[in-house]
Formats: sequence, structure tokens, C-alpha cells
Amino acid sequence: MTAQAFIFDLSAFPSTRAAEAAANAPVADAVRLLDQAIENGLPCALISELPHEQAGEQLRRRFGDTAHHIFSVVLTGADFGARGHKAPYSVVLGQLGVPPDEALAVTTSPRAIAAARTAHIGVQTPKAVVMRKDMRKVLMQTTTH
Repeated sequence: MTAQAFIFDLSAFPSTRAAEAAANAPVADAVRLLDQAIENGLPCALISELPHEQAGEQLRRRFGDTAHHIFSVVLTGADFGARGHKAPYSVVLGQLGVPPDEALAVTTSPRAIAAARTAHIGVQTPKAVVMRKDMRKVLMQTTTH
């Protein structure tokens, strides 16, 4: 699958630069994917289960005043008007004008993974593989449904 749009979960990003420096590989992968999407001119959306004010604070801490230039759509817990796991992703897909099979959700949240799969969106999550006793390599795993 070649993604034509990315839907990021806010929890995939650290809330401060200090947290980013101490972050593990899954967070670095989310940042890398966001950078690639921006570089390729692909639309990006952001979803968060947090209430609007809390999500806004974290968004400003992480992205400063540039968030509205990065994300075409930002949907927070307060915006989830419809019930059910599929609703937030369906709303975002509609606003982006992208079918589910052309979108990719980037998240480590079990609830967000379930919601994206319910909406038939591919999900990219990190998977740790132990290479040696003291060394880990993180591979990106893409699944659909």
C-alpha cells in the first residue's frame, strides 16, 4: 500500500523537545514518517482522544505555531460527535477526501489501532525485535484492517 494521506495519533509524538531527546525509536519513527509526508506534500491529520484544550496544549508544545501548517485536519475528543470506534477516522477521511485504502494511521495506542482497523485503514506501529541480549531493533510493521 502506498499511503496518500497520514493520520497521526497525538500520543505518537513527545510533548516536549526534552521528551523527544529521551524518546524511544517508535516516537522517532512517527517523526520520520511525518517529515516524509510533509516532504512529499501528502496531507496529514492528527487525532487525539484528549479534550480540546489539553490536545491544543500538547500540540503547541510539540509543534509550536506551525501545527496548522502541518496538519490539514485536527480532531480531538471533543470533536467526536458520532459514537463508535470508526467515527473519528471516518470524519478525518471525509475531510481529507481520501478513501480508507489510501490512508495510513500512525499510532501506538491500542484504542487508536482498533479504531483505524474498524475504519479499514492500514496501521503502522512499531514492533521491537530482540537482536541480542542488550540490543533491540525496531521494525515498522504495516497491517491492514
